Amino acid sequence: MSTYQKTAQGQQEIIDRAGGLGLRARRLLILVDGQRDAAELGRLSGDTQVEDTLHTLAEAGFIQPASASASTAAGSPSAGATPPEGTRTAQGAAREPSLTLAQDFMMNTLRTFHGPYGKLDLVKRIHASRQATELRALFDEWLQSISESRIGRKRADELSARLLEVMPG
Repeated sequence: MSTYQKTAQGQQEIIDRAGGLGLRARRLLILVDGQRDAAELGRLSGDTQVEDTLHTLAEAGFIQPASASASTAAGSPSAGATPPEGTRTAQGAAREPSLTLAQDFMMNTLRTFHGPYGKLDLVKRIHASRQATELRALFDEWLQSISESRIGRKRADELSARLLEVMPG
């Protein structure tokens, strides 16, 4: 199966959210890293129509096949290189796409099990995390919060495993 990488436009979309992407497409865009094939992206995102969503993202210019030349892959940072300007936050600190993915996962699960205003302090601290170590320090509190609901207790192991798959570091 094909692998894709983000374009500069795709990197910017993760920051700006200006393209009006739906939740499924945005989640998939965050997961695209030039390493994972479509099957793995579908498994991680839960998107049963992953090929269609990838095609839509490619047509919109957010992703491109990973085999495309490096000169057109402006949005694909290499290991050890400075991330493109589009991946910098307002404070100027570089954020890895996997950090953003892990943050989104943690915040979305908290909102799912506690509503939009429950655990708001924890959601804010997760959102404010700028490094993997800061986010990892919140893992136990996140897990405890998830486990406070009956359904969360049942899914805690599964959700922790999924989070650790995408957690940087």
